[in-house]
Amino acid sequence: MTEYVGKNLYAQWVGSVSTVTLEGDFRTFSLKPSIALVKATAGADADEVYLSTVKDAQMSWAGVAQTGGTVLEDALAEGVEGTLIVGPEGTVTGKRKWTIPAISLGAQFNIPYADVVEITCDFQKSGALVRGVW
Repeated sequence: MTEYVGKNLYAQWVGSVSTVTLEGDFRTFSLKPSIALVKATAGADADEVYLSTVKDAQMSWAGVAQTGGTVLEDALAEGVEGTLIVGPEGTVTGKRKWTIPAISLGAQFNIPYADVVEITCDFQKSGALVRGVW
């Protein structure tokens, strides 16, 4: 069995402001899917019973900030709507591809005294996450 290798990530944010690639100097990318549950326990049930309802997801990205990186910062501004296109194994034919309509929650910066500056951004899924292949 072969594992994913993070360095192969392909990530692009196609936003309403501009399109930017996110894999160049990235540090991490995470996809956190979830689903809402409704408690359906009734009567003589001895155990809790749940029904699944609507799907949701949050995504997080972190990278090394570049000098003069205003295009990236503007593309990731809070409230910008767009689509994340992610290939956890790159863009190899037949490999997994996620297409995720989302809203950017805004670029954030960690500026340590004696280290590189990191830019991070969280995204909220806003529509159906499509699991496909390249």
